[in-house]
Amino acid sequence: MKPQDALARVIDHREIFHDEMVALMRQIMGGEVTPVMIAAIITGLRVKKETIGEIAAAAQVMRELSTKV
Repeated sequence: MKPQDALARVIDHREIFHDEMVALMRQIMGGEVTPVMIAAIITGLRVKKETIGEIAAAAQVMRELSTKV
């Protein structure tokens, strides 16, 4: 999912589905999304109220990319 599409979806108060959120988070964590766009998406998610699925998908990617100890 392109960051612009994710932003449009949250502005419309629609959920970002699990697979789409995983793809978006991989782009964010990979440095492919500007800080301004990240802030807009996060703010939009908060305004529309994040779903458990969105949070779980984001956490999944962060766990995948974290340094194992």
